[in-house]
Amino acid sequence: MKKLFPIFVLSLFAFVACDDDDDKNLPLSKNVVEFIESKYNGAVIRHSEYDDNGLVEVEILHESLVKDVYFTTADEWVYTSWDVRLANLPAIVKEAVTNAYPDFVLEEADYVERPNLSYYAVEIEKGNADVIVFVSPEGEILDASTGEPGTKPVLSDAVRSFIAEKYPAAKIVEYSYTVNGLLEVDIVDGVIENEVYFDTNDAWVQTDWDVSADTLPDAVLKALAELYPQYFVDSAEYVERPEGVVFYTVELEQGSTEIVVNVTPDGEVLK
Repeated sequence: MKKLFPIFVLSLFAFVACDDDDDKNLPLSKNVVEFIESKYNGAVIRHSEYDDNGLVEVEILHESLVKDVYFTTADEWVYTSWDVRLANLPAIVKEAVTNAYPDFVLEEADYVERPNLSYYAVEIEKGNADVIVFVSPEGEILDASTGEPGTKPVLSDAVRSFIAEKYPAAKIVEYSYTVNGLLEVDIVDGVIENEVYFDTNDAWVQTDWDVSADTLPDAVLKALAELYPQYFVDSAEYVERPEGVVFYTVELEQGSTEIVVNVTPDGEVLK
């Protein structure tokens, strides 16, 4: 199902060149370059490209360390990560991991900076099992997951509190970044699987879940039939947004042609 997020404008303007002359480098906006210069004084930009999550990944050399700085396509900083030698891990971090996972062996570690939180991502191993443990510099275990170090976000207290308050019976299943740089948290609320989205400031953007075409309100079906009489409903989602905004996102098909239409429960088609 296609997600419609008019949240970030896909613009990479005011292009400036990186220090690397490699033609494969992604041009960086002035905002991104200025952010790096301000936060990482004296850093040298070495390479830039899109990562697998659609974020802009900028490799820099800063204080003799190679760091990867990630931005959304709207130039918003998401996080920065860099390798940390196991010998340089703070003793309190090592102790927290070994106490929580006594049968695992430490493999490698990253340090991750986010706008509201910094932590160590420590990869541990036991046989064929790989786990990444997120630990604060003070030795508090924040979360654990499988996956690539640094790519999986740590859920903030603000995000967890919002979900607990808005969806009190829900269980958090999984979470990751979208190609737009939003934080997507998958929850199960009763028997319904919801996707809850937050921006980089942990503010709620929207929640959506799949609905069957035969459960769409008559007003929605009537509006679609009048505007698109030759199309049939392929799939649909129910969307909740702040300030009580709700609507259905309906995917219509006619042969090989697909269109997505947003319709309120009372049949108003949204532009």
